[in-house]
Amino acid sequence: MASIPVQKSYLSTAEVSRLFGVTETTVKRWADEGTLRCQKTPGGHRKFEIRQVVEFAEKNDFDPVGALEFSDDDDLGPRIQTAVLERSYPILVEAYIRRALDPGADRLFPYLSYLYQHRIQLWEIHDLVIRPALQELGERWVRGELCISQEHEASYSTLDALARLQCQIRIKPPTGQSVVCATLGEELHEIGLRCAAYLFASEGWETHYLGSRIPAQSVQGAILRMRPNVVCLSASHGDPACLREGVTQILGAASEVGAVVLAGGGLARVLNETAGGIDASRNSSRELVSFIADQVRAHPSPDAGDEPPAPRQ
Repeated sequence: MASIPVQKSYLSTAEVSRLFGVTETTVKRWADEGTLRCQKTPGGHRKFEIRQVVEFAEKNDFDPVGALEFSDDDDLGPRIQTAVLERSYPILVEAYIRRALDPGADRLFPYLSYLYQHRIQLWEIHDLVIRPALQELGERWVRGELCISQEHEASYSTLDALARLQCQIRIKPPTGQSVVCATLGEELHEIGLRCAAYLFASEGWETHYLGSRIPAQSVQGAILRMRPNVVCLSASHGDPACLREGVTQILGAASEVGAVVLAGGGLARVLNETAGGIDASRNSSRELVSFIADQVRAHPSPDAGDEPPAPRQ
């Protein structure tokens, strides 16, 4: 059985120096000046929390020029270290698929954390690694190369890894805005909606995640009670007539509280055509980051921090 990489929440001085291609003396100076926050062990060793290292890199426009060691015993280990620097996403997707299909091994979260440590942004992880990997797994199931239990296990392992990764993500200052996220009808696929909710949360939004199979009437009640700025809906399949009826209820509640309704998933286009009134459709995390930034610019909070940056090209 493959060994499971030990996931760390902190980097050492040597690892930070390797990541940014500077000397350890420089890293220690950053820490002593307070530019890069750290904690010290009882023995006096500096330890740098991952989210603080990423925040430091973003503020100073530093991109990793070196790769941390990726401890794994398969043949992709050295290739992953190179791929994160070259942003070679096909290799990163291949590595994700291998880990998703490794039964009983907790290998997805350490892998996603490794990508984030190298300043691969959350939307890039969603769009360029997880999404194509899950699409490939779905196609393998259709071709009969995987059984349904393997496909389901990969999906649930992905949800678990995303939830754990969120604990390491740098959360921006509160924007004063909120979002309600829910799927429509009998929709069970919620990975896309989870990704959307995590993006909103990382951008400083108060995020209310209602999950899957929530009746439209309940979503309507949540909107009236919570009065969010945005309602994020998702669906990948379902009966258009039923969806139309549910969306009509939700649109009425959103209009009453002045919320923007955002549609995602495979039926975003159908929802626009059949229901009308959907304010915007976003089918990728990259598009969603831009949408969130536009909303913050349009409704700035006096207590909000820096404006969210546009996605890197």
